[in-house]
Amino acid sequence: FASALVLLTHCIHAAAAPSFQQKQAAKTWCVAKPSTGEAALRANLEFACSESDCSAIQGTGGCSAHNGGVLLSRASVAMNAYYQARGRNTWNCFFNATGIISITDPSLGTCKYA
Repeated sequence: FASALVLLTHCIHAAAAPSFQQKQAAKTWCVAKPSTGEAALRANLEFACSESDCSAIQGTGGCSAHNGGVLLSRASVAMNAYYQARGRNTWNCFFNATGIISITDPSLGTCKYA
C-alpha cells in the first residue's frame, strides 16, 4: 500500500510540473514608462548599455532608426536588453520606477525586441 501511495504521489507531482513550468516560460519584455522624463531615460539608456548588448539601437541595428530614434524607444530597447540578459526578473526592470513589464511584444517593423 505504501509503495502504491508513493508511486501515485510521484505521478501526480510529475503531471503537475509541466503546467507550472509553462507559466514560468511566458515571454515578457521591459519597456520605459511613457511618462518617464528625458534625464531618467538617458540615465537608463547609459546604464543598460554599459551592462548589456545595445547593438540593436546602434549603427545599422534594426532599432537604430525605429520611430526616428526617439529617446523613449531607444531607452526601451536598451532596458529590455538588460532585462533579458539578467534573467527577466521583475527587479531587472525597475530602473528607479521608470520601467514596466509588458506581456505584449513591443517589436515593430525591423525593430525586434529580444
